[in-house]
Amino acid sequence: MPRLFGRHLTQAEIVARTGRISQLGGIRPLRYDDGRARDVRAFDVRTGTGLQFTCVADRALDIVSAEYRGIPLAWQAPAGLAAPAYYDGAQGGFARSFFGGLLTTCGLTAFGPPGEDQWGEWGQHGRINQLPSEEVSSRTRWEDDSCILEISGTVRETRLFGEDLRLERTWRAQLGSNRIELVDRVINDGSGSSPHMILYHCNIGFPLLAEDSRVYVSHRSVVPRDAEARKGLDHWDRGGRPDAEFAEQVFTHEPVALDDGWAVAAMVAPHLNDERGLALVIRFRPEELPALFTWRMLGVKTYVMGIEPANCPTILGRVAAAQQGVMPFIEPGEVRTYRLSFEVLEGRDEIDALVNAIGRAPVTP
Repeated sequence: MPRLFGRHLTQAEIVARTGRISQLGGIRPLRYDDGRARDVRAFDVRTGTGLQFTCVADRALDIVSAEYRGIPLAWQAPAGLAAPAYYDGAQGGFARSFFGGLLTTCGLTAFGPPGEDQWGEWGQHGRINQLPSEEVSSRTRWEDDSCILEISGTVRETRLFGEDLRLERTWRAQLGSNRIELVDRVINDGSGSSPHMILYHCNIGFPLLAEDSRVYVSHRSVVPRDAEARKGLDHWDRGGRPDAEFAEQVFTHEPVALDDGWAVAAMVAPHLNDERGLALVIRFRPEELPALFTWRMLGVKTYVMGIEPANCPTILGRVAAAQQGVMPFIEPGEVRTYRLSFEVLEGRDEIDALVNAIGRAPVTP
């Protein structure tokens, strides 16, 4: 039953009080009309609680922006939103159309740095985010007294004599809820085994990221990627002031599930919400996504903390994954399912309960 404006309301009570459900929340299709984003299809979603987000159909149904009661949740990259036609597959091309946002999906055959191997070549973080969705649909429906807001589509990463992978993506939210749920199904439609690497690049920015912000992760271990990250190992979970000389720091985590089976990574900003605190919580299943990376980048303009669940434990790319013997493959006809959720928590009690639960996560194998 939705909780709206301080009241729990049944379907009948909501219907009696509104001419259309869009009065309170819902899904609004749109097209951009300026610059490199011209004619890009998207959906704007409002849950009625102050949670709003925009899924971009022409960029793999990733989320380019999100906010809660006017507070931005996601970092926006300088390149902004661009149509797939502007994709540059060259070695440094990813940065020319990386929009940041609440979610940029990386994969489906590679993530990390660009490279080439016996299965072909790829640009940084793969191609999937640069591809438009097809069979796109949205609908609002009632399940008993729950009003479900749902967007779905299919994205195909395929080439002649190469991979033939299909991503079936579904986003769900509920009227009266602060949670967004994602279900992805990756299917190998090809006739041969294919490398399959996927990473969910979630990008948190100001004002959630600030000097007193902190990241909490249910994990067994945290390992710096390189010498630069080792310098920041004692502060991997902390925000800070923007620094023009800051060099990015990346950390690898081994996530563990809480009692409910979900691993958790949360950005907590105690200064927001009149000092009551605000948190963005990302949940995922470790049996589906057994790796997690955090990206600490406190630069000027690139002031962002990335939380990145993945299905492969190296951020160094597909060549490194093969060399380490950890590269995932997907067989013909095989289906892999990945589930994530994003939730906003506000107030000391809810945030403290989550932080305490993360602190009780098991740390032994």
